[in-house]
Amino acid sequence: MNPFSKWKLHSSLLMVALSCTALITVACAAEKAAQPVAPSAAAPAIAPQATNYQPAAPAAAAPAAPAAAAAAPATAPVAAAKKATKKGDTKIVIAAPTGAGEGQRYGGTLKIGTVDFGTMDPALMGLSTGSAQYSNLAYDNLTEPWYDGSIANRLAEEWSASDDLAAYTIKVRQGVNFHSGQALTSADVKYTFDRILNPDTASPLLEQINYIEEITTPDASTVVFSLAGANINHPYLLADYHARIVPDGSTSAQLTTGEYGSGPYTLGEHNPTERTVLHKYDSYWREGQPFIDSVIYFYLPEQTTRLAALQTGAIDILIGPNFSSIKDLDADPDLSIKQTSTASIRNLVMDTRAGSPFADKNLRKAFQYAIDRNLVRQAALFQYGENANDHPIGKNDPMYWDDQPIVKQDITKARDFLAAAGYTDQNPVDIELNAADFSQMLDVSLAVKASIDSTGLPINLEVKKHESSTYWESIWMNDGYPLVVSAWNGRPAAEAVSVALKGGGVWNETYFNNPRMDELIGLAATEGDFAKRQGQWREIQEILIEEVPSIYLMYTPFFVAHTNRVEGVRAHPRNWTFVEDWWIKE
Repeated sequence: MNPFSKWKLHSSLLMVALSCTALITVACAAEKAAQPVAPSAAAPAIAPQATNYQPAAPAAAAPAAPAAAAAAPATAPVAAAKKATKKGDTKIVIAAPTGAGEGQRYGGTLKIGTVDFGTMDPALMGLSTGSAQYSNLAYDNLTEPWYDGSIANRLAEEWSASDDLAAYTIKVRQGVNFHSGQALTSADVKYTFDRILNPDTASPLLEQINYIEEITTPDASTVVFSLAGANINHPYLLADYHARIVPDGSTSAQLTTGEYGSGPYTLGEHNPTERTVLHKYDSYWREGQPFIDSVIYFYLPEQTTRLAALQTGAIDILIGPNFSSIKDLDADPDLSIKQTSTASIRNLVMDTRAGSPFADKNLRKAFQYAIDRNLVRQAALFQYGENANDHPIGKNDPMYWDDQPIVKQDITKARDFLAAAGYTDQNPVDIELNAADFSQMLDVSLAVKASIDSTGLPINLEVKKHESSTYWESIWMNDGYPLVVSAWNGRPAAEAVSVALKGGGVWNETYFNNPRMDELIGLAATEGDFAKRQGQWREIQEILIEEVPSIYLMYTPFFVAHTNRVEGVRAHPRNWTFVEDWWIKE
């Protein structure tokens, strides 16, 4: 099978895709091993065309033992040159294969430093960094967002959609086995999604895919998703990290062993407070991959510990180092840094429930205008990244409202809103800002405090640092913490807003409930007219800027720092890591 063949799109789906906002645009900055630079604000918008997964592996099977010689030439996974067509306001970019590369080697052990580990069950994963990284190695999805913003095939070999976009037919890749040796079939795909759709499972993905009415399997290699109505977001939601395919009948207890994934690595050892060891799966469906024999995740909650481990060679990879460390890491001749611009965002979460001080919109508006966003971004990100505007939609998403009024610091407005909320110099607001020393969250909180302290406003803000390993479970979205810092990877507009802000969502971190916004999200998912859909998303952004349940401060670039013994490393716009494409050169 030609690995570069395009997905077989139904003609009607292709026409909709030409103006489809849900097919997210991602600006990918060139990766660098030299000095990183702040991402350009003029990065091109790329609307993805569905493409087949492009292996970076040679065709020959990998030897069992480490080899000193380089492996066969590989094809780069993302095109250097692209063809573009344009219809209306949406550019369609189709990836084309690049020439062969050289230098891949087999063998060795890769050591990665990360923060924490949660559950091993993909359907139940929260915001644990270690869990998400583990599942990306042990499991596979039907589809996957690629570096250039396109959607790549993984376990889906091809798919098509009905004329009304209310049914999607998936052809499951043949010859794929779980680590147990059991063949992966359409029954496993059906079970995976039926399990997520079962409310008793309590999967965070349920709220995003509850438009699926029925899943049928006409044969062992075919899955049909019947939807409640047209939904242009469906192929992207198949790539969600909760939607890793698991065997038919598997339980959460069973998924803690190493026999239930189909990814490039299988579980060898797991200690959730110390380390997780994975070993190469020799029967992985991408022939010739992975290159590296073993991967070890070390759980190091403190950023300073992770940095020291990288600089001394105790670990090879540090994903998402603090921006304060980038200059020193880049100057180290034994290290390299890869960078990409992203729609990842850092925000202040305000609990809007009754009984919280932020149930009063006036206080939320006061904080909105009290903060100098330029100062906060420059202090927290060392001038990398870009300012955000109180919603999570990335600037290169086609649904981003280009002419939106940008929120800027206005101390007079902030003081007026404080007075409306009942706070004066004689009666200041006293509140804690909770953060963890991870993903720039602590740096952001300290910069926010410095900004507010400089205004003379009656706000007494104290920063409270929490353990990174327990922050998401014990602080975020927990009672008694009305103001916290949060961090989100970039997502398409529909997913970004639905996950974090839609009423009733399990990850609605502000507990915001706006029926009109929720209605607009549903309308936009089924609207085939590009201009009308843009109008619906403009109104959503207007609501979020006005109601300000969360102060979205900045878009952050994504860095991966690594020792020079590791090659093939790339920074992904959604902060993912594809270790199967990496190799150790010595």
